[in-house]
Amino acid sequence: MTTSAEMGTGQSPIDISDWAASDAHAPMFDYVSNANRVERAQGFVIFHFDRGSQLLLGDASYRLLQFHWHTPAEHTIEGDEFAAEVHFVHVNEDDQLLVVGTVYRLGEADEGLEQIIAATPPSGEEGDVVPRLSAAHHVPDSDGFFHYVGSLTAAPFSEPVQWYVARTIRTISQRQVEQLEMLAGGANARPLQDLNHRTILCVGCAI
Repeated sequence: MTTSAEMGTGQSPIDISDWAASDAHAPMFDYVSNANRVERAQGFVIFHFDRGSQLLLGDASYRLLQFHWHTPAEHTIEGDEFAAEVHFVHVNEDDQLLVVGTVYRLGEADEGLEQIIAATPPSGEEGDVVPRLSAAHHVPDSDGFFHYVGSLTAAPFSEPVQWYVARTIRTISQRQVEQLEMLAGGANARPLQDLNHRTILCVGCAI
């Protein structure tokens, strides 16, 4: 088990504040593949995807591996807390990780989350079900992304991870929050970590 003494000083999640606008590349999404299996691990429901979907960052390409959710949300924005967060996990040819996060506040039900809930098999039946879920229907859509360098938010909390948190905040109903928690076996968010003088940029943001 990884202890706090073994972890670095660039851990995630963080409170996103005091960010600076940047003309660096924002993520572009080319999601075309389908989910091929569902896994439950460490209190998460993880949708794994066939090859084919990618995230483009300038000339760099990252393959979509999987997505999963957290309730409540892990990142906060200028101190505001949110009800849920979905993480899209990508990797490049050098095994470097990039995660895109989308946060949700309580409000109207979200159609994309409803599809995810419907595609999640009951616990213990994961190996018997091929989920009906297309990555193309779940592209993280935002008017910019907050970017910083952090870590995985679950063991082994590996660093570094390139993080892009969507500036556009979506909505989720209370019923959907309860369903996501039930499917994952309870709340599964990691507490906020110290920023430790890291820089937060806003890329693709119309300031």
